[in-house]
Amino acid sequence: MQSFTSHSNTHELNVSQIGMSTSTDITIDEMNEADVPSLVDLIRRNLSDYAEAGTVLASTFRRLDKFQSVYSVPGTLFVVARERETGKCVGGAGIGPLQGLSPGEGLGEIRDLVVDPAYRSHGIGARLLKRCLTEAKNISYSRLYLETTPQMEHAQKLFIRNGFRPVTTGAAKISAADAMPCYYIMENLESHEG
Repeated sequence: MQSFTSHSNTHELNVSQIGMSTSTDITIDEMNEADVPSLVDLIRRNLSDYAEAGTVLASTFRRLDKFQSVYSVPGTLFVVARERETGKCVGGAGIGPLQGLSPGEGLGEIRDLVVDPAYRSHGIGARLLKRCLTEAKNISYSRLYLETTPQMEHAQKLFIRNGFRPVTTGAAKISAADAMPCYYIMENLESHEG
């Protein structure tokens, strides 16, 4: 992907002029059945390069085989970022109860957050996360959990900016080479300003 910079004596480049969408050209809606194949493909393509694909990300890949059914039970929702004009799916994020818990426990999980690389750096990931926070409140989750990998540094910064805090492992030190996930939690969703 090309990098564009603007200087004070030039006009700012409108990314839509080069065939890319801006954040305002994107809508965030609930997933429908027709979205599933393109979303599954988008997630697979974006995660396949990570060495953790067989370990840390294994639960994500297991969900892909039954994506529609995973996000059609109570306490779950998947939102989709799509181009306003074409309807093309360019990102998405899911909400569900933490593995093994019922939604009534109040502990939810943000999962499967993905943005097509060609659409990154336009605030789409932040919009998806904020929509998930709003929807999680509507579902009555009071705490939210998520995980990422050490290599997903941009995602980690996004989570921290939006009120999540890292969950540490105490005195144990884990290097990035260990391919261990990074855990984050938001303890009091009700008081979070979205």
